[in-house]
Amino acid sequence: MGMNAVGGGRRPRHPCSRGTSVALGAGAWLVAALVLVVTGGPARAADDAAASTAAASLPDMAEAPLPDEACMEALRCFCCPTWRHYAIFDVLFLQRNNQAGNQPLVFNTDTGAAAMTVQDLQPSVATGVRLFYGELFTDTLGWEVGYTGIYGMFGSTTVTGPDNLELPAPLGLAVNNFNGAEQVTASYWSTLNLAEFNLFRYDCCSECGPRCRRSCHCINWLGGFVWAGLNEQASLNAICCSPPEPASYTVRTSTNYFGAQVGMRGRREWDRWAVEGWWKTALCGTSAYQSADPIVGTISGLERPAVSSSATGVGFIGSINATLIYRLTETWGLRAGYNLYWLTNAALAPSQWDFGTAAGAGSAINDNGGLFLHGANLGVEARW
Repeated sequence: MGMNAVGGGRRPRHPCSRGTSVALGAGAWLVAALVLVVTGGPARAADDAAASTAAASLPDMAEAPLPDEACMEALRCFCCPTWRHYAIFDVLFLQRNNQAGNQPLVFNTDTGAAAMTVQDLQPSVATGVRLFYGELFTDTLGWEVGYTGIYGMFGSTTVTGPDNLELPAPLGLAVNNFNGAEQVTASYWSTLNLAEFNLFRYDCCSECGPRCRRSCHCINWLGGFVWAGLNEQASLNAICCSPPEPASYTVRTSTNYFGAQVGMRGRREWDRWAVEGWWKTALCGTSAYQSADPIVGTISGLERPAVSSSATGVGFIGSINATLIYRLTETWGLRAGYNLYWLTNAALAPSQWDFGTAAGAGSAINDNGGLFLHGANLGVEARW
């Protein structure tokens, strides 16, 4: 598994077998014989042999540190890392920021000022999950499969007024419920799913620190395939008149990303602690789709039929993670960290609202949006 380093220097991997003692050269046997003679007899030699055998394997996390010389000897047969499989489960708490412009959605007809804009629909903190399973299948190569799902990205805002709210013209003037309204509510929800498969080349080194605690650091260079699906819905609901008469303008969008990704991951373990981090970047083809429900006024009737459109393009997906791990046992550990996600060329639902009334209005698609997510992760991992 890469190369082992002792005392800060690198050496080729020792042909070790887990659970076997280290072979001694002829010089080492000569030194052992002299020690046996000087220290006086079989009993003392047996004690020293037992101590040497104990030093030939690394201490676990609960044992006292080894002396430097014993540490050097133990590391000659220390396979780093000690695990071949890993599984990760994280719960995500992410804040979202949209790159969706600042189009006015509602005007106050008394002042002429915008009472609501697209930026008022920024979703609150959303929760999600991240799952990974991976395996090291040679001394230098491994694979992993992962899924990330971010749910509950929901935003809503409401404005009220004394019959003085109006959606942008000309649609706001054409639909009777969209002008002279008493209340307008805008709602926005979104989900994001990502799946990936990666092959990686890893290089791991063990070190002999001052206290000879187990230390291993690994660098992984990875490449693979990623898919992401962003699904959204946004609605404008206006209420006017007495008795109340509602009308709505609802759009739905989906953006799918397919592409190759590359990245790097690093991990460093010592005693009960470990830190790891990664960056990944993907250049993807995109397929975007949007649809809008019919717009109907209670007096004006059908103003616009249902419309839809689609487009293809090129987008980018990037992610960064930094995580601290506390190892409960040789297998299980607790994880806490921070994450960044960035997606471009997305068809965001609020960007599809079109307040025109000409033929074909609402049938175009805007896939030039983007979203940025950042926040914490808490979870567990197993390595065996």
